[in-house]
Amino acid sequence: MSSDESEGQPTTGTETSGTPDSTGDDPKVGVYLGDESALAPWEEWFGRPVDYYSFNVPTGGWEEYLVDNMPFERPIEPIASDREIAVTMKMFPPGETTLAAVAAGDHADRHETFARSLIRHGMADATVRIGHEMNGRWSPDGAVGHPDRFVRAWRRVVEAMNAADGAAFEYVWAPHVGRVHMDPTAAYPGDEWVDQVGLTVYDKSQHYYPPGCGDACVQRLREENWNRLVNQDFGLSHWVEFARDREKPLVFPEYGVAARNWNDAGSGDNPLFFERFADWIGANSDVVAWHNVWSFVAGPHFVGPSELHVSEQYESLPEASRTFKTVFNSE
Repeated sequence: MSSDESEGQPTTGTETSGTPDSTGDDPKVGVYLGDESALAPWEEWFGRPVDYYSFNVPTGGWEEYLVDNMPFERPIEPIASDREIAVTMKMFPPGETTLAAVAAGDHADRHETFARSLIRHGMADATVRIGHEMNGRWSPDGAVGHPDRFVRAWRRVVEAMNAADGAAFEYVWAPHVGRVHMDPTAAYPGDEWVDQVGLTVYDKSQHYYPPGCGDACVQRLREENWNRLVNQDFGLSHWVEFARDREKPLVFPEYGVAARNWNDAGSGDNPLFFERFADWIGANSDVVAWHNVWSFVAGPHFVGPSELHVSEQYESLPEASRTFKTVFNSE
């Protein structure tokens, strides 16, 4: 433990947990759509209600860290009443403060107020992904270059949120798969501060595809990329053992396929990704608890019925969508 870490005490559910929150059954399924009005038709297409519904906390200012000020297209309370909720939050709105200030406890009141807002709207037991993808330089509250500061800030946020009366949150620590820009384990807050280990995983590679790559070439590169996701430094194989060793559930709050023109790195309409992912989590169902496909209706990762995809920039992914539905709708 670093000498400059917070001295406060954790109050997460992990203090008494002894095994991952997984029974070997099929992991639960969630979706992020970025549009609550799309949930009902998406679930109709999928064939059943999802177990998790996911949303992002806007980062335009602290006032947006209140549920009443979030731009939901439909009220969130009915959705939360019969689904588990997964919330992604940055530790602060970029431009308004710094990670160092959060680590010093300067914004504990903001984080407790955020927690009370969730509780008032029926989300006292939400699963909260804090400071995700901290091993990437793109993260405004990331850990690259200052992992100890990240750890102190994480602990301050957890302390503040748990100070809210009625709080029963679970907290997800979720790097991006792979090393990216640092050893992500250097920013692990500690077993007593983390309820679930999470990952961001996308079917992408800077090597997709060379000019003139035919069908056989594409298939080979897709297989190679899946193997890379599993076997690279800090790949899936690493993280499943990391979670097992700590008796934490492994979860996937953000994952999916990617349109070919997404930063020229997406594999495109790739059903193989979901086939391999389903096989992999099935083989590790003792520790994998849930997965949440990132299916923003206007984005490059959308899976679902084509009429819900509103992007003119990114292609539809019909084969991947059909495969997702086939392998993950167990009813």
